[in-house]
Amino acid sequence: MRAAVAATAMLLLAGCSHDAATPAENGLNDLPAATVVERSLAAFKSAPSYRVEVHGGDASKPLSIKLAVLGENLRGSITRDGGTTEILKTKTNFYIRPDETFWVTGLGKPEQAHAYATFAGARWIKVERGDPLVATAGLDGAFLFADRTFLDSAVPKQLALGDPKDIGGVPTITVLDTRTTEDARTEISVATAGAPYPVRWDFGLGTVADFTDYGTPSDPIEDPVPTAMVDMKTVLHHT
Repeated sequence: MRAAVAATAMLLLAGCSHDAATPAENGLNDLPAATVVERSLAAFKSAPSYRVEVHGGDASKPLSIKLAVLGENLRGSITRDGGTTEILKTKTNFYIRPDETFWVTGLGKPEQAHAYATFAGARWIKVERGDPLVATAGLDGAFLFADRTFLDSAVPKQLALGDPKDIGGVPTITVLDTRTTEDARTEISVATAGAPYPVRWDFGLGTVADFTDYGTPSDPIEDPVPTAMVDMKTVLHHT
């Protein structure tokens, strides 16, 4: 994993949303690799919404991230180390709704972890960006998906065009990182019909992000009501 996103285990789910009518080709097949990536990142930044799924880790510690992104807001879940934590971002507000595994991972004290989990219950916990517990549990990177510039730092410096691929019914052209071995290299698959959205971002070494449902209407992503949330400081000071 590399760059800001890869280091925290993230990235994309296959497929851009498409109509019953086949979108027209967008001409990417005739362009240099760097231009393909440039146009894809521009399309990504302008998309009003999308969904992403990330899979990574190894057999003993698999990672799964599922997110819906709407504008600068997001909502979804992260499963790792045998536990699942829901996350929510609304503009500058950040929330998590973890299970007990989060507290065990962050604190290393099962008895105390159970007390925190019981007190928080089903409420959303409001956290500060950069909260050390959130970072320790590996959740902070997932919030980056609401920042449309986060993929910029994950683009390899040396690029070459690869083979066309069909990913989830979406025709794509692949851009490869030419500096690394096949199992470790980055591969970026970009839609060659309709808008040139990134469809799959394979970071190598087992971390793959697939994007889908670009621009598809979705439910609003909003702050929890006051009775359904609690501040992290309140939780930590409870015991």
